[in-house]
Amino acid sequence: MNSGIKQANIGTAIHYAHTHVETERFLLSQLAGQNLLAYGTSLEEFRSRTGLADFYWETTFYQHPYHRRSLAEAMADAEGYVIFMHGWDGSHRIWEEMPVKLAVKNKKLICFNLDVNGFGQSPFIAEMPALEQCSPVGLMRTVDYWLTAIKLWPTPAYGQRPFFLFVGHSMSGAALFYKNVTNWQNEKYGFYALAPALFCNDTQKRAFFKAFGLMGTKLPQSINAIKNAMAPHVIELLGSGASQAVKDEHLRVYNHTSFGTISQVLYAMGAAVTKPNRSDWSRFRVALGHRDRVVNVNNMLDLLEELNFNANQIRVMLGDHYFFSYDPGSPVSHQRNQKILLGQLLEFCTQLAHEPTAKITSMISSTFLRQSA
Repeated sequence: MNSGIKQANIGTAIHYAHTHVETERFLLSQLAGQNLLAYGTSLEEFRSRTGLADFYWETTFYQHPYHRRSLAEAMADAEGYVIFMHGWDGSHRIWEEMPVKLAVKNKKLICFNLDVNGFGQSPFIAEMPALEQCSPVGLMRTVDYWLTAIKLWPTPAYGQRPFFLFVGHSMSGAALFYKNVTNWQNEKYGFYALAPALFCNDTQKRAFFKAFGLMGTKLPQSINAIKNAMAPHVIELLGSGASQAVKDEHLRVYNHTSFGTISQVLYAMGAAVTKPNRSDWSRFRVALGHRDRVVNVNNMLDLLEELNFNANQIRVMLGDHYFFSYDPGSPVSHQRNQKILLGQLLEFCTQLAHEPTAKITSMISSTFLRQSA
């Protein structure tokens, strides 16, 4: 595959505590400056389609201890791509070491950890982005266009066809339900939604998010005192049970994001009332926290039942909105959840890697329940 990111020479590799993993950082504008985007695409076109000024991601892969390999070499040997997408007011950092741990456990994975929807280093151009640009549908369109721009999708009709596993939390977890799979029939792909902020049948949460967002869109942008006063309430709502590092990152992103983006994306989450329409949900898995204050677990289970999800696709874990985040201040159950989630992601990757290129008939594995037991 002639991938733009394989050819990039950005020189921003950073090394985590685990010496056998390497992470490289990218901005779409840097690839555009090196003429490495797909033929027929440009930074200007990306900006026009998405409303974003730029797009940031990190690429994590296993590094052999005795013979170092480039990202190009790692991608040539890759079985699949795991694409991590954070929630509202977050960034790639909320996943902490999850991409690293996956790369260590499966040496044939490439993990892509994105900043999305106007947050982190992927800001919107406008102070007040258009509603359709920051909606769940708009978020997934942006990710798909990014995949095309860096030549990861469509995959070639010849040779090895790597799988795609999209992992989304909260805002991005909801966005996964709206992904357009047209022209994906010959691809191997799956979705894992963690605490998806999908409020189609939750009128109370829809009203809350729309009102909270509408307040920001109607107020003058100069009233920073109001934004600052909201900060601790936002962090407490989102970050209950999360590690201190995740809470700090939410506060950092909040302080560096325009009030227009914060409000408009929040409003879009509440305004997304159209129920996802798909005949086959077998490629999906969902994990929920039993006392999540953002996503009501009972309402979400009712919605998944309406969508004809199989019970084997759903996992309810003990914990909050960040049931997979852990430090000494988090509930003990979160530590176990991390291990369970890592195991389920690895098992999902194994399934996808061994499926034929033709249409996947079922993505439900009996080991899903055994791991959860």
